[in-house]
Amino acid sequence: MRGLRGLGYGFLNTALGLYLIGIGYSLLQVGLAVTVAGFSSAMLILVSGILADRVGKKIFLVLSSLLMAALGAIYSLSTVFPILLVGAALGGAGSAGGGVPGGGPFGPSQQALLADKVKDEERNAVFSINAFVGTVLFSIGAVLGGLPDLLSSFGLDRLLVYRILFLVFMTLGFLMSLLSYFVQEARPRRHRPRQEDVKLIGKFTLTAALNGLGFGFLPLPLLTLWFRLTFDTSESSISLMVGAFTVVSAFSFFLSPKLAKRIGAIRTVVYTRIIGVILLASLPMIPFFSIASVVYVLTGIFVSLGMPLWQSYMMGVVESEERATAVGVTSGLGWGIPYATSPTISSYIMQEVNSSMPIYISAALQTSSNAAYYVLFHKVRPPEETR
Repeated sequence: MRGLRGLGYGFLNTALGLYLIGIGYSLLQVGLAVTVAGFSSAMLILVSGILADRVGKKIFLVLSSLLMAALGAIYSLSTVFPILLVGAALGGAGSAGGGVPGGGPFGPSQQALLADKVKDEERNAVFSINAFVGTVLFSIGAVLGGLPDLLSSFGLDRLLVYRILFLVFMTLGFLMSLLSYFVQEARPRRHRPRQEDVKLIGKFTLTAALNGLGFGFLPLPLLTLWFRLTFDTSESSISLMVGAFTVVSAFSFFLSPKLAKRIGAIRTVVYTRIIGVILLASLPMIPFFSIASVVYVLTGIFVSLGMPLWQSYMMGVVESEERATAVGVTSGLGWGIPYATSPTISSYIMQEVNSSMPIYISAALQTSSNAAYYVLFHKVRPPEETR
């Protein structure tokens, strides 16, 4: 299911900005669509995370998949902007994909169920494999984002190709809802949250908020537009670059468990993110698309490498009865709302001030998040590191 979701949102995240610009909407409207989707996704993540620990996780896997199908149906049938905003809100366009912590209401249940079903010693490896599958399929979806540009050169109508791909996206949502029905889970137990867990969730939420704000200044739909505006390159070239970014990032996940065993999960996350942020900040200084695309791919290795460890670490230090809640609060309230707020501001800055400034702002905010993460958690060791 993580792979199917990644496939659909890989296409959507790559093509959304290009599609909206292609049918006549502005940069600011692209940012607004991503913002609306982000706020909706944040609320869905928050509510589903809290409720999943109390009423069951399976129902939210089904719901998330049906919302994905609704987005695909709306985008395949309409080009009216208010209707497209409704679709974005339902399906979390640009913000609920395979490559971000939230994953819509799918995320909290998926991460909690995964942690419930494996031993502590296996958790980092299993989360890395899960992230690998999702990211590889996300990269294939990103390459599909270049099909309208490619097929239009053979005489096919670009808008028709987009509509067909949105119908495929809808079908993936329905398939995921069917698969979700067969997931098994234990009956939720009534419990009172530990004070220690409440404090931990608060700390995770703080670091996630800084991170979400930083990534929100540079969501994929706006980043693909930045490459288009800066280097005047084709949609297919950008889609291939995004595909390469996600493929290389996916294979880097196999290094995560090994590095975590050697230097610990926290140091792995922090050290690799430092390198990734430095590479990100260097992008506006590069004059050629070929070199910038290589640097962008390298950025993906270091920024993404710690993501499964971040998720696995949180699942390890929080009690099992509060795992979905932890994901819901940190990804919805922490990551999701700041991430949703940033794109409209970022798109305005790109359009009216300087197209590269959001990259520097994003790098600064990610650095702040990284520093806070180390200060708050470097003394909190997960179970597998205390044995």
